[in-house]
Amino acid sequence: MRSSKHRLSTTGVVLYTDGSCAPTNPGPGGWAYLPVENGDAKDLVKGSEAHSTNNRMELTAAIEALKMREDGESVELCTDSEYLRLGITQWMDTWQRNGWTRSKGQPVLNKDLWLELQTQNERLQVEWRWVKAHAGHEFNELVDRAARDAATLAAKHQEPRTLTCDTTATSVESPMLGTHYFIASATTEGNRSAWAVIRNSSRNEIVLDGIKNNTSVNRALLIGVVELLQVIQGGESTHVTTESDYLFKGATLWLDGWRRRGWRKSDGKPVANKDLWTEIHALLNRVDVEWHLERHSDIPDVDSFVRNAAAAARDVLAQSEP
Repeated sequence: MRSSKHRLSTTGVVLYTDGSCAPTNPGPGGWAYLPVENGDAKDLVKGSEAHSTNNRMELTAAIEALKMREDGESVELCTDSEYLRLGITQWMDTWQRNGWTRSKGQPVLNKDLWLELQTQNERLQVEWRWVKAHAGHEFNELVDRAARDAATLAAKHQEPRTLTCDTTATSVESPMLGTHYFIASATTEGNRSAWAVIRNSSRNEIVLDGIKNNTSVNRALLIGVVELLQVIQGGESTHVTTESDYLFKGATLWLDGWRRRGWRKSDGKPVANKDLWTEIHALLNRVDVEWHLERHSDIPDVDSFVRNAAAAARDVLAQSEP
C-alpha cells in the first residue's frame, strides 16, 4: 500500500472524499466523493445515514469512491482524514496481527468498514494522499460541503439520492422484499445465443426468453437485461441475480465510470456492447434494481434459480434447431 503527501498525481484519476456528522458526532452522517480525471471534475456523488460517526463517514466515502473503479485501475485518493489514510497505509497490518485489537487491548472500531476498504484497496492500485482541511483546496472544499449538506439532510429525514448499488453476492435463500428475477444466457458453437429470465416463484416461472444469431453469450445476456428492465414498473422493488461477473460488475461497478469517460474503459479502449449498456444505464434511472452475483459454490443445484434460467436458455437453443 502506498501513500504520498506531496507528489502530484501520476495516475490521471484523483478521488476526493470526505465524511461528516451534523449537528452532533455521533449523529446523522453524510459522505461525498468527487472523481477528477486529468484535471476535469466529474459528477459529485453523496449519500447519508441516519446515525453514524465522522470516522465511519470518512471510511464510507472512500469505499464508495473506490467501488466505482475497475479492477486493477490506478487512482489517487485525497482525504483530509489522517485516521483514514494512516489506518489503511500503516495501522491495518498491525490490527490484523493483533486480532483486531489496538495497542492497549481495545477492539478496533469500524472493523466492518476497514475490511471492506481493504478489499477495495487490494482490488486497485491506490495512492493515498493527505490534504489539509479548510485550506482553500477547491475539490476538497467541494466534498466537504457536500458531505455536510448530506448530513444536514439526513438530520431532516431528507436523505439524498446515492449512486451506489448492492455489491454483495447473495444467496437466493436470503429474505428479500419485492420481485426477484434470475437471468442467464447460453450459446452454441455457431455463435447462436439465447437468454432466459425466471421469476422466483413456486412454479419456476419463465417470464422472458429469446434467441439471436451471430451474437455472443454476453451480448445475449445484455439483450435479456434490456427486455427485463423495460417491463419492470417504476417504483417496484426489484432484485436481479446473475452468475455473470461481466453483467454484475458492469451494472454495479463499471457503468458510471464508462459513461463519464465517454464509454471508454480505464485503458482508453471502447466499451464492448456500448449500445446495450447505454440503454441499460437509461433504464436504471427509471427502475430501482439491486443486483446480486450467485457463485456456484454458494448454494446447492436444487436451489439455484440462476442455473434453472441457464437451462431454460439452453432449451430455447435446442428447440430452435432445424
